[in-house]
Amino acid sequence: MTGKGLPTPTLNELYVYVTNGCNCACRHCWIVPEDSGNANRPVHFIDPQVFAAAVEEAIPLGLNAIKWTGGEPTIHPDFDKLLGIQKEYGLGGRIETNGMQVTAELAQLLKKCGVTGVSVSLDGASAATHDAIRNVPGGFDRTLTGIDHLVTAGYRPGIIMSLMQINISELETLLDLAVEIGAGDVKLNIVQPTLRGAALHESGDDLSIEAILKLNQRLLNELQPRYELPIFLDVPMAFRPLGRLVDGDGLSSCGILGLLGLLADGHYALCGVGEHVPDLVYGQAGVGRLAELWAWHPLLQELREGLPKKLQGVCGHCLMKKVCLGSCVAMNYQRGQGLMAPYWFCEQAYAENLFPETRLNVKPGMA
Repeated sequence: MTGKGLPTPTLNELYVYVTNGCNCACRHCWIVPEDSGNANRPVHFIDPQVFAAAVEEAIPLGLNAIKWTGGEPTIHPDFDKLLGIQKEYGLGGRIETNGMQVTAELAQLLKKCGVTGVSVSLDGASAATHDAIRNVPGGFDRTLTGIDHLVTAGYRPGIIMSLMQINISELETLLDLAVEIGAGDVKLNIVQPTLRGAALHESGDDLSIEAILKLNQRLLNELQPRYELPIFLDVPMAFRPLGRLVDGDGLSSCGILGLLGLLADGHYALCGVGEHVPDLVYGQAGVGRLAELWAWHPLLQELREGLPKKLQGVCGHCLMKKVCLGSCVAMNYQRGQGLMAPYWFCEQAYAENLFPETRLNVKPGMA
């Protein structure tokens, strides 16, 4: 049990931030800060023994899956050992990668070790655009090669495109490319206004709320009917048609109440935001305290007791709050507004009179 008689939820998934390093320097990254090229900045790789100990601590709490992420997980020198631990414990797995280091051998190993879902970042339909966003000459071709290895291994990888002014004109070409290379779906991400993404947001090089919502309508009415592969735009729940939500549109809340982050330095955290927000780091992995942390850590109790009824601002009055859960509470906290603060996208949309009134039980300030 947890505080105030609330049951302790099942720990379904570990988000393993394999490393805080990366072989890209993406313009929009919200995990790696601007000083990532600083030689004095420590780069961590999760110790396989620490990961194994974390898995042993987490299994009694219900753990059944691993999400491999980073930084870039495939640059870990012992990534094969980490995958072997996943297989040893019979856990499911999924991975987010830029694909540049996915060899034929790694693709087969992912399949062998139980990784069922693969998402690959492809931020443009041309080398010029993709490589400019990722700051890696030749990255586009290397990513396509990695995707080809994944398809050969039996995957239909998801493609992730982060939307910004530099690549929006290539959207339809990228959708065509996704079909051609054997992708299973395309997810369109909104640039988050933190760390490197903050500079894009402030300069207007990302997409405005209005532009994103117009694209959402175009996607639903024009683009999705033209393509057999699913296309998802990662707008908050309040902006999604009820029909797609009922059918299961492939996007849901992150499941924040049933997951835990494992940082590359071996600490448990709410998620990867803990790399930059010490308040969201809970304790060291592998020392036998996870059950205690999971049941009693004050921030976890605050989440369980507060979501969704204590959400603030427009999120507190949204009819979708029980399924949305504030969209990204870690992002809200990172931006200095607290775990129950309204999500920045929804708050800005409401300020611009773009929030759908049919999704509000009462306007903020009128309760």
